[in-house]
Amino acid sequence: MTKLVSRDENIKSTSVYLGYLILKALKRNKHGKITIFDAVEVIKGEQNIVHYRQLLFALVFLYSANIIDFVEPYIYRK
Repeated sequence: MTKLVSRDENIKSTSVYLGYLILKALKRNKHGKITIFDAVEVIKGEQNIVHYRQLLFALVFLYSANIIDFVEPYIYRK
């Protein structure tokens, strides 16, 4: 079984934590939607992380857990 978080990596750079930051931004937005650029700004502001791969894994994690959905150009919370 694969692990979502490794013991050796920083918890604040995992896809689970970055997904949490995206969900927090969705909750703060009164319409419950943000753009991909908003998600990048949230992650860059909170963690000073701007790697495309980490953002992609966070979004894939949330989508595969059926928490978010995409309707161009927005990310919606289900």
